[in-house]
Amino acid sequence: MNARQFYEARAKSLIKSLREEKDISYKELARRLESEGVAIDVQVLINRVNQGKFSFAFALQLLAAMGAEHVEVPRMQPVTGRTGGTRPPRRPGPPGTTSPE
Repeated sequence: MNARQFYEARAKSLIKSLREEKDISYKELARRLESEGVAIDVQVLINRVNQGKFSFAFALQLLAAMGAEHVEVPRMQPVTGRTGGTRPPRRPGPPGTTSPE
């Protein structure tokens, strides 16, 4: 997963989970956006959220319409080039022993 895909997925997840947490239907969300001057068809709204491909400005409009006050910015973990994360540093064994590798 590249950085763009990571952040698109996190934006989609953030919007969807807040909408579900606040129990706001897409129809209600479209109505709230319209009262803010953003006219959008309910099906278009559903598609945009489900695809997770929208501008940061649109995400802010959605968050404001749902009454969000604070959001935590997700961080992508650095790529190590290995699966399973990074290996902890080796600790030397007792004197006179060899490493298991």
